[in-house]
Amino acid sequence: MGKKLIALTGALAAGAAALIAGAPSAQDASKSVWDGAYTLPQAERGATAYGENCAKCHGPQLTGLGEAKPLVGPEFLSAWNGLSLGDLFERTRVTMPMDKPRSLSKEAYADILAYVLKANGFPAGAGELSTHSEVLAGVRIDAFKPTAALSATTFASDAAATAPDPNGAPNPYVADAGFLKMPLGRTMGSSSGVATDSRGHIWVAERCGANNCAGSTLDPIVEFDAKGRFVQAFGHGLLLFPHGLYVDAHDHIWVTDGHSDGTKGAQVFEFDRTGKMLRALGKPGVSAEGPDTFAEPNAVLVAPNGTIFVADGHTPGKGAARIVKLDASGTFIKQWGAHGDAPGQMDVPHTIALDSRGRLFVGDRWNNRIEIFDQDGKLLDVWPQFGRPSGLFIDRNDTLYVADSESRNPEGYGHHPGWKRGVRIGSAKTGKVEAFIPDTEPNPDAGATSGAEGIWVDRHGAVYGAQVLQKAIVRYTKPPAR
Repeated sequence: MGKKLIALTGALAAGAAALIAGAPSAQDASKSVWDGAYTLPQAERGATAYGENCAKCHGPQLTGLGEAKPLVGPEFLSAWNGLSLGDLFERTRVTMPMDKPRSLSKEAYADILAYVLKANGFPAGAGELSTHSEVLAGVRIDAFKPTAALSATTFASDAAATAPDPNGAPNPYVADAGFLKMPLGRTMGSSSGVATDSRGHIWVAERCGANNCAGSTLDPIVEFDAKGRFVQAFGHGLLLFPHGLYVDAHDHIWVTDGHSDGTKGAQVFEFDRTGKMLRALGKPGVSAEGPDTFAEPNAVLVAPNGTIFVADGHTPGKGAARIVKLDASGTFIKQWGAHGDAPGQMDVPHTIALDSRGRLFVGDRWNNRIEIFDQDGKLLDVWPQFGRPSGLFIDRNDTLYVADSESRNPEGYGHHPGWKRGVRIGSAKTGKVEAFIPDTEPNPDAGATSGAEGIWVDRHGAVYGAQVLQKAIVRYTKPPAR
């Protein structure tokens, strides 16, 4: 990617550093994007203009390609939260398209910005987005709908629906955030994938010391022994965004790559424990919903008979929202799922797990629930009582561990009032929640994610939580009985 594009992506990462000199501060803005800043016809025009001028760098789903960061979702929202539409409008004009900045009309830039707002879930209004940056400077970008906008009645009714207290189970665990020891000179990056093998070794898929491996020379797949000591790492240059990690019955390491840059990504890899790649499912760089491709593979698991399941689709309302079933050779058998919140539909199937009966538990994260299917896609049950599931694990005793890294009270991304982030533990047989390890982030409502996202439990009952925000793998154990 060129330096001009990097200027935009740097602004996305730097947030406040992207302020336009001389523009009014977003703190002075009298309106919010939640008040309706564009019209639906304008967003439709913007979708066309985006496809013609922006999709080749930022991807057809706005999820980013290579160095071009996403224009939708928590990373984008966190970067621009608190700034103004004037800031975003001007930054877009002076840096895009990459090869011809300022080459579009102001109307086209405004239409594209309307499309970006719609894609991020902000409501349409009665009037079109202005083409004047000084007017747009009066509209503040609030990633999350201000809490004040929630009525007490709505909040109370939502919270009452979750009774009994969803956060009231006891916490019998003690946390150790420093159990894993990275090699000298290297720090842990964001991670949503952790697992253990038959020897008790811990495997982590971390994002190269940051939250993305694009352009990094670091090895993202890291092995530690049972005492947390570094053993080896491999996989440099292979993965853009390591997301899901699974260790099968043969101690093979499976990793999903959730991003794509047109040349690599959007694949599922299988390695032996020496780091030798045994196979790659999907086509490198092809992000698509097909029988031999994946759009945004989130998670993978291998059933006892060798059948492979992949949860595909990380963008709410766009692209894939499906479970893919493959035979042991990797050949497509079937898929099921579609965007929506009706029973059997799903949005962001972020994680999957099998219980002892062979039932497939799907973490339907956007809908704040677990859906339980048989292995042919028949819906068996829907469980909301374990929170907003980012990670699932079921042990040999059918104890269910669910990592909730996104629940928030305010409207907007992660809206799940009354629920705290953390790990809920209970029975995969009865659905009863019996323990809760709370997230320690002091102000979780201020951000899109915190605490454990990926989760695994070893044969001794130690729980491992892979964290994106805190860039850590935390080990939770029960103190010895006295």
